[in-house]
Amino acid sequence: MSEDQDNEQQAQQLYQKRLQALQLEMQKKELLRSMLSPEAYERMSNVRMSSPELYDKVVSSLAYLAQSGKKISRISDEQLYALLAKMTERRETSIEFRSK
Repeated sequence: MSEDQDNEQQAQQLYQKRLQALQLEMQKKELLRSMLSPEAYERMSNVRMSSPELYDKVVSSLAYLAQSGKKISRISDEQLYALLAKMTERRETSIEFRSK
């Protein structure tokens, strides 16, 4: 295989990966638009910028909820805020020393 063909194949693979990533992101946005109130959607946009990991966790949770088939009403900003607070909650560990 010539170097030009190899480069073209790599470029095509990169294009396909980027296209898939873009399609996935569009699906996530569509899911959020359908499940969240406009204020909650705006909050999630901010979360996406500040904490991509948390954004992915919330989107995964909402996708699971949507796939479960349960009928839910639109999630308000207050409900989303509570969900985000729960997901970012840090559990404090404590160590107890017991003397014998």
